Amino acid sequence: MVIETKAFGKIEVSEKQKIYFEQGILGFEDIHFFYLLDFPEGDAPFFWLQSEDYPEIAFILISPDVVVPDYKLVADAKEYEAIDITNDNEILVFSIVTIYDNPENSTVNMLGPIVINKRNKKARQMISLDDKYTVRHPLIKKG
Repeated sequence: MVIETKAFGKIEVSEKQKIYFEQGILGFEDIHFFYLLDFPEGDAPFFWLQSEDYPEIAFILISPDVVVPDYKLVADAKEYEAIDITNDNEILVFSIVTIYDNPENSTVNMLGPIVINKRNKKARQMISLDDKYTVRHPLIKKG
């Protein structure tokens, strides 16, 4: 299948890459289908979450443990049940990255990660119950 993207033009995607958000993503609650894509720069630690229907809507993702090595998502059990998670092996966790003109100011949303069930491709943006995380954690450590 081919989808249109703002960043890359038309690209070929697979149904295996398709992710379903029953409740959408915060601020984008009416958008339910996305594709999880590898980032074009090969070895980069980033991924691209592209809306199926809206070429201009996409998010840069990173595994939160790349930014905070001991990251542990603590969320309500009902959040996991909503996407049919039955064990930790089914989980992929990503944080949304916000890139600024000055890359040193770029941030990562560690408080509200994207959680994907690898088995059924259902996903949800969860809110961490651990208040040590923020929505604007620095992507690049300063100093």
